[in-house]
Parts: sequence; C-alpha cells; structure tokens
Amino acid sequence: MTRPKDRDEFRRRMAEAFAGVLEEKGLEWKKGWNGAAAAPKNGVTKACYRGSNAFWLSLTAMSRGYRDPRWVTMVQIRDAAGKYHPGEKWSLKPGTEASWVEYWYPWDRKGERALTWEEYRAALAAGRREDEFRMSTRYTAVFNADRVEGMREADAVPGDGGIGMDDMVRRLSDGMGVPVYLDGGDEAWYSPSQDAVHLPMPRTFQSEYAFNAAALHELAHATGHPARLDRPMSAAFGTEMYAYEELVAEMCACFTGFGLEAERDARHLQNHRAYVQSWIRGVRERPEALVRAIRDARGAADYLEWKAGIITEREYREAAKRSFETRPRDRERDACR
Repeated sequence: MTRPKDRDEFRRRMAEAFAGVLEEKGLEWKKGWNGAAAAPKNGVTKACYRGSNAFWLSLTAMSRGYRDPRWVTMVQIRDAAGKYHPGEKWSLKPGTEASWVEYWYPWDRKGERALTWEEYRAALAAGRREDEFRMSTRYTAVFNADRVEGMREADAVPGDGGIGMDDMVRRLSDGMGVPVYLDGGDEAWYSPSQDAVHLPMPRTFQSEYAFNAAALHELAHATGHPARLDRPMSAAFGTEMYAYEELVAEMCACFTGFGLEAERDARHLQNHRAYVQSWIRGVRERPEALVRAIRDARGAADYLEWKAGIITEREYREAAKRSFETRPRDRERDACR
C-alpha cells in the first residue's frame, strides 16, 4: 500500500476498508478487537496506538489475518545502530504490504519548524498566539510482527488483577451514577430521561462476555448525557444521527474491552445490524464523519476508564486535552448534519 498523499486520502481509505468489512463479514469486525492481545501497539516502545490509528491497525490486522498485536517501522526492523533489538536480526518477509499510521504535530509558522507538543504548549504559555502555528500530519509505514522474521514471541498478556468484567460494570455504574436494571425483557437500552441502563436478565445471554459487552455498550451511550460528554441523544430510530450514536457506542465498547479477559462472543452485535449497515452509506459519502465517530468513541472510552478507576482523573484530563489539540479546528464539523 502506498503512502497516503494527504489526510483526506487516508480517511477515505479507512472509510472504504471499514465499510467493506461490514458488508463482507457482517459485524464480526468487533470480535477481533476484544481482549488485551488485540490492542495494537508498537513492538519496540510498547506504546499502544490510539484513536484512528488503533482503529485502522485493528481493521488491517483482521482483514489480513494477523494474530500479533505488535507493529514496527522499517527503521526499527533494520536497527542500524543496534539500539532497538540488540543481538537480534530482524527482516521483513518478502511481499509484505505496509500499513500507515498518522501523526499530528504542531508547525511553527514563524520558525518554520516542527515542534513537540511540550514545546507547543510552552510557546502558548509564554504568550505566543495560536494562529502562529498550524497542525500538520505525517504518515509512517508500519509492519505487523507476523511479517517480521527474527522477532521474539509476544510477551504473555498479564492478568487483570482479579477485576472481572462484572466488577468493571459495577464500578462504572457506581462511578457514573447510572443504575443498571435487569428488567429489559428481551431488549437492552439506555434511557436518557432516567439516566439509567436496562438489560435482560444475565441468564438470557449466551456468555458472560455477551452480557457485559451489552452493558458496556449501553453505558457508552450514557457518556453522551448532557452532564457528561453531551452528544445528541434524541435522534429517531433509523436516522443517520441514531446510527452515528450506535456506532460510537459500539466502538467505545470495543476500545474499553481491550483489557478484558472474558470469553468473547460477537453474536450480540446482530441486534444492531440494520442501523449500523445504514451507517455505511454515510461513511462512504463523508469519510471525515468516521474519523469524528472514532474520536468520539475514544473520548467516551477514556471517560469510562476514568470512571472505572482504570486511569486517574488527571490521566483522563490529559487524554481529553491531547484529543482536542490534535484535531484540526478548521476541519471540525457536525458529522450528523
């Protein structure tokens, strides 16, 4: 795959790939993203990819059949100075296709140079104006560890310290102040007017994961309440805005579920097939809308992780700040217009 020429092409490719997976494989695209082993990360720095990059690499791994969550750059593979994997010789398997990750960085118009985010914040604190900078992007080729000869096997994923999915749901319910009622009969929903989640009885689900994933999905909807992240919550069933909110909630549940060990089952997604499939048309027509949905889903997942006690409030505020800083303001638009 060639390097994207600009961000519009990058988003168009991502939207087309996402739409194609939904069309060809139904909604089982989520199945491959759950569990700690599925979270994409750099194979050298161990840093997890986030937002659009996490979404894109997870989608690529699923479509190409990659099983390893690690991705590395060509510089890291070659390691001319021997600092990334001393004593090991890595080589890329012939015929391997690159994938691309997107990096946003501040550009100093006056100094005509790229800045780190720390330098950018320091410059603003020192009195410089925001219009003296612009946000720029660059694209870096990465390769999955499945396609790299000589890499050691991935380290075993540590356990979650005894925190089961049920405990996470309880902590989220308590931390958000959103009660979970097991009175939903054969349906699950979040009521904005009550600010409460309603679920069927656990015994009616096919697995522990299916029950708790449904709870995560509905609690993801609750992040959109005006007292929290304030997303539009009153759209009618079948509308594009309704489909958008469902997509945000499903992706939020995917992001939040990366660290969970419960057995995974993708069949609970089938109840959402009709309106998620209808979202495909909007994605194809406006790739930027998908990028916004990913950003909203990541923000909602960060909020859930904070309320579940997985990250601190300070970490949550920093994540929210980075998300705000890395989106180009002149491109902000309402994806549900």
